[in-house]
Amino acid sequence: MPERELHQPVALCDARGTLRPEAIGFSRVPLHDAAIPGRWGRRKRWHHYCVTTATHAVTLTVADLDYLSLVGLQVVDLERGARTERVTARPGGLRLPAGLHGAITLGLGGISVVLEDGPSTVRLQARARALAIDAELTRPPGYETLSVVVPWDPRTFQLTSKHTALPACGHVTVSGRRIELEGGFGCLDFGRGVWPHRTEWNWGSAAGLVGGRRIGINLGGRWTDGTGATENGLVVDGRLQKISEPVRFRYDRADFLRPWQIGSDSGAVALSFRPAVLQGVRVPLGVSLGLAFGHFAGRILDLEVAGLVGWAEEFRARW
Repeated sequence: MPERELHQPVALCDARGTLRPEAIGFSRVPLHDAAIPGRWGRRKRWHHYCVTTATHAVTLTVADLDYLSLVGLQVVDLERGARTERVTARPGGLRLPAGLHGAITLGLGGISVVLEDGPSTVRLQARARALAIDAELTRPPGYETLSVVVPWDPRTFQLTSKHTALPACGHVTVSGRRIELEGGFGCLDFGRGVWPHRTEWNWGSAAGLVGGRRIGINLGGRWTDGTGATENGLVVDGRLQKISEPVRFRYDRADFLRPWQIGSDSGAVALSFRPAVLQGVRVPLGVSLGLAFGHFAGRILDLEVAGLVGWAEEFRARW
């Protein structure tokens, strides 16, 4: 069943931090006022950026869980299978913007970050020991995003705004080695929500050029089941084609480096994912992440793709 499309600005929550029914749906541009009053200790806020090229993936994450702050910076060499990563956490929250656009400047555990997110450009600067990024992402005129509210119930919900296939430039430096990002593509995962105690999801994303067209794919699974919402969409030259049908991720949990299959019952999505580099994370909070970077091929809607660089993951947590 098609999801409701929103066309006018709307507040995500009421004054008690309860989801407003009129906020449920998806939009092609960010429309939600994402402030969540009260609800301390249950709120999740983050900005996660990833830039991919034919040879590398670079990620920068800033997250606020109310009682814990997290900052991470990572560079993945897809050809050598190497990862360089810096992650730090501390008790307490961060001062993050209520909405998508704004500036974030912080230093945490030896990592310094400056983010400037505007309507047309995003500037990413971060530095940690032997690792630095200086990149810019561009939102072309008329660029459409995939912004969705996932409504588990009035007290637990998630606003996610996925921006994929953003033209990227700049560079990253790893132990004195400069890696150019020109010609790459950026992705933003912006989130604001109040989650259930137990959370599980799959996420897949990829970007690249197919027949001279700029392609971005975003697919999600498991945690949207039964909500009437999906995080699935295809962006072609900045125009979103929403996919309301659920997709399933099939993979070997004992070996995340084996090929994955991602598909829908109708066959509208029939993709394979071949991992190149694996990242596994377990932290005392009860978080488990199986994340692989690699290449996508197959069919999505009426488009055949091959060799698109991206990632697929399994996330499980008890908060």
